[in-house]
Amino acid sequence: MACDFLNYITRDSVMILDGEDKLKIMDEIISRAADLTKLNRDTIYRLTWKREKMMTTAVGKGLALPHIRVNDIPAPVIVIGVAKNDIADYVAQDGKAVRVVVFMAAPDEDQDAYLQLLGSVSRKMREEGVIEKLLESTENAAVLYNTVTAL
Repeated sequence: MACDFLNYITRDSVMILDGEDKLKIMDEIISRAADLTKLNRDTIYRLTWKREKMMTTAVGKGLALPHIRVNDIPAPVIVIGVAKNDIADYVAQDGKAVRVVVFMAAPDEDQDAYLQLLGSVSRKMREEGVIEKLLESTENAAVLYNTVTAL
């Protein structure tokens, strides 16, 4: 698995989120991830919420990085969602509401590659100005996709 998460971004993996709370935006992302991975939606739902219950994936500065490992996919799938509104009940330790969610589902067999890919997402999303660029690109999914691929 290649380390740069941008290698796994497609037009279908970038979306504007309509939900106004954590459950609704995660539902949107999980549905898209199920479509992209061809996995059963309930499997992704269960694994995602199991991970979220261990510890919030909201990492601060308006960013959440939910991530799961699964057995039945050949390559990682990444979904980037930008919420139209603050998701007030998806709060990080810095107290800021989430607006950008980068979801990652990756094959279970290679933990080092998984961690490298997760690190690639985290490093890029935490760069100065990246979250702001994404938030300014919510007019439609095509604009958001172009912004993501230009990062």
